[in-house]
Amino acid sequence: MADSNKPASDPQDGNVRGDEPVDVFVDPAERPHASGRRDPAVDRAIIAKGLIWMMAVGIVLHYAAVVAFELSGKHDSVKSLETIFNAWLPVLSGLVGAAVTYYFTREK
Repeated sequence: MADSNKPASDPQDGNVRGDEPVDVFVDPAERPHASGRRDPAVDRAIIAKGLIWMMAVGIVLHYAAVVAFELSGKHDSVKSLETIFNAWLPVLSGLVGAAVTYYFTREK
């Protein structure tokens, strides 16, 4: 913290002296372009659709795995998958329900 009284260093000549202005060159092409405020409805739609797709893909993968294990005769694996499915389905369906409800009942 002892360096707080020292002037800031300048990459050009190593230091800044007193009241001398420091030239700053900014390339206009490197400036970030702000297009205004972003519409939050776009973000809500992406989240809602993403959660719906996650749930749909999860259910399809679960049933595909159950069919594959049943056809291969691994009945114990199906019981294990049932436990996993019963654990994650309520969580994901709750998230999907909340996101969809929020998305469709927002103020317009």
